Amino acid sequence: MAQPLPSRKQAVDLAGGPRKLGSRILRAPPPKPEKPLSKAELREREAWVMTTGMLAVAVALMVILLAVARWGGWTPANYQVEINEQA
Repeated sequence: MAQPLPSRKQAVDLAGGPRKLGSRILRAPPPKPEKPLSKAELREREAWVMTTGMLAVAVALMVILLAVARWGGWTPANYQVEINEQA
């Protein structure tokens, strides 16, 4: 019969009771504190937020306008575009 390979590990004493080694749960590191923004960075961020907000409102109004127009029976096919080229 084969002999087990020699091991460098110590045998564990299971009769000794629970071990008190502490938690081995890996946790995420604490968040780093944010650095304060300069006035130029704050102004640029506010400009982006304002532009994004205005675009969102414009898109929402356009969707509402098109929904109401469609509900009312309007369609762009109701109109004919005539181009008169005079040279």
